[in-house]
Amino acid sequence: MIEILVVDDNQRHVLLVKECLTTYRGVSVTVAEDGHQALTLLAIPDYRPDLILLELLIPIVDGHEVLRRIRRRNLATPIVVLSVSRSQDDISLAYASGANMYAEKPANPRSFRRTIHAIAQLWLEPESAASAASAK
Repeated sequence: MIEILVVDDNQRHVLLVKECLTTYRGVSVTVAEDGHQALTLLAIPDYRPDLILLELLIPIVDGHEVLRRIRRRNLATPIVVLSVSRSQDDISLAYASGANMYAEKPANPRSFRRTIHAIAQLWLEPESAASAASAK
């Protein structure tokens, strides 16, 4: 099973992400609606997601701080920042803090889905990605 942690407080975006990722065989999605929830989940010894999709603009503990804390714990989990922020400062800081990839969330739902599928093609195991691609 491939475990993906989605850290985002926008329910519409979460639904689109889950809709896309559940088309991949063997993928399970867990959602944290704020940075505190994400850090609490990641503190559970047996919980190690295979991929984290992280919005920067989240409540309680912002995405930059979540990213820094994850990397301070030496967790090697790939982190894709998937954010509405188009700020060059946010992008630079995300990479400096240890993000593996930065993707801007498109406003158009169809483009948003394409972005999620492109991320999945890059980061999920090839057989999971292939099963979803053939189902399209």
